[in-house]
Amino acid sequence: MPCSCGLPSREKCQELFYESSIREFADFHYMKIHRLKVDAYSLQHPDIYMVSAKSFAAHLVGMGIAMEYNNDQRLMRALQKWLNGKRVLEKPPMLEYFGSITIADVMKAKSADEYEWFVMDWAKCVWDAYAIYPIFRTLPHHSSLIFLPQ
Repeated sequence: MPCSCGLPSREKCQELFYESSIREFADFHYMKIHRLKVDAYSLQHPDIYMVSAKSFAAHLVGMGIAMEYNNDQRLMRALQKWLNGKRVLEKPPMLEYFGSITIADVMKAKSADEYEWFVMDWAKCVWDAYAIYPIFRTLPHHSSLIFLPQ
């Protein structure tokens, strides 16, 4: 069965994701990009990792903070605090196309620097696919919409 990200098989895709995590845990030079990798992977596999509206918000807004606000830790903490509360959210409709770069492309990296560059390129590709959700793309101007402090 083809994977939602475009790879020929869901099993192979999941295997590559696990291999990337092993690489990160084995060498801390790879780990600094872990959160962004998880968000990119989750956003390309919403049927598994974004079942609820809350998980959708966590991954999309988390990626937005990383991509648009240089991974601002103040915003990340605010997002985590907001997500820990009881929220009634409506999950938007899911995309059908999640970008052309996948975990398979990331796993071609030969060094930690290249890996970071590949993950960033992948994340930008996925982030661009989610541009139809503009409310998440303009965090500081609309932060009250997701209850993040200004």
